[in-house]
Amino acid sequence: MYTISLKMSYREEIAEITERKLIDNGDIFDYSETPLEIHCNKIFLYYKKLIENNSDLYNIEPNFFFFKNNTNINASAYIKGENTLTSINIGTIHKLKSTLLDNEKTMNEVFGESIQAINQILIEKGTSVMEFMYHSAIIFLMNHEIGHLIQNNGESEKHINESIEEPKNFEIESHIFEVDSDIFASMKLTQDIHQVWLKFEEKYRTDEFLCDLISLASSAIGIFKFFNFSAKKEIYYKEKSHPHIAVRFIIIQENIVDYISHIRKPEISEEYKDKMMLNSFALIETLNKVHKDSFFDDFTKIVNQNSDELEEYAKYLIKEVATNEKCAYYKMKALEK
Repeated sequence: MYTISLKMSYREEIAEITERKLIDNGDIFDYSETPLEIHCNKIFLYYKKLIENNSDLYNIEPNFFFFKNNTNINASAYIKGENTLTSINIGTIHKLKSTLLDNEKTMNEVFGESIQAINQILIEKGTSVMEFMYHSAIIFLMNHEIGHLIQNNGESEKHINESIEEPKNFEIESHIFEVDSDIFASMKLTQDIHQVWLKFEEKYRTDEFLCDLISLASSAIGIFKFFNFSAKKEIYYKEKSHPHIAVRFIIIQENIVDYISHIRKPEISEEYKDKMMLNSFALIETLNKVHKDSFFDDFTKIVNQNSDELEEYAKYLIKEVATNEKCAYYKMKALEK
């Protein structure tokens, strides 16, 4: 799913970051000649291409990317004067790799025939179901952080990360901006998946196969958020720095499904829309047989018990995103007019 761009190598990039005194050298992970070199370099090159191809939309240059020398699971967006930066903790890459890529053989044993069939198609293209999901989670995460940079155009100093905090004074704008970044990232990921689908042979360019790819990507985002962040089981609404994971995942899923239908002409049927939603949950449940994450054991039940309240808060946040001129989604839609 990655395309390649090479204007500045990663070592040149991090040298520029330290020369400008934007980040302490000790906080930067140099992946050169490490076991993660291939994985990290693909991510770095994809990110630079992302910025290069969307500079008119993003308006966040000069922009730099680095892997943070931190084993916790997190990612950050920074604004420092005229410079913007995006970072992913190296612990995030380790965790995603161990959750998805390093478990490929085990996953193949728990997947049913339908996923095995998709896997064979992807293998013909030099990838696999687990690798596709791994890349989907990374692409979503990068675009989520870019969304935060777009929201804060004009700020002179800002640092946003993905840790769920419990501030003394709840601010609804924080929830709006998190959901906005989720919507923006899910739309950019959906665009990528559509382009990947278009490159398959004609016999695979069906709505059914496109829906399969969307289900894989959507479940990858869910797996990353459910298994790798310290999510709270108890549903909450206007509390904490980030919305509850259940609220966010419902919005992400619905946005991906609606957006791929918007891109695809004629639009995808309601039957396939429902199938995408159900399949993504089923995939997470299947993978949980391996990971045995206690949070997700009760997640579907929790969502069903609180469905009305979750939908109501989700709709409220989406409405606020659509009308807030600072939001990345608002700016993206304005450029499309």
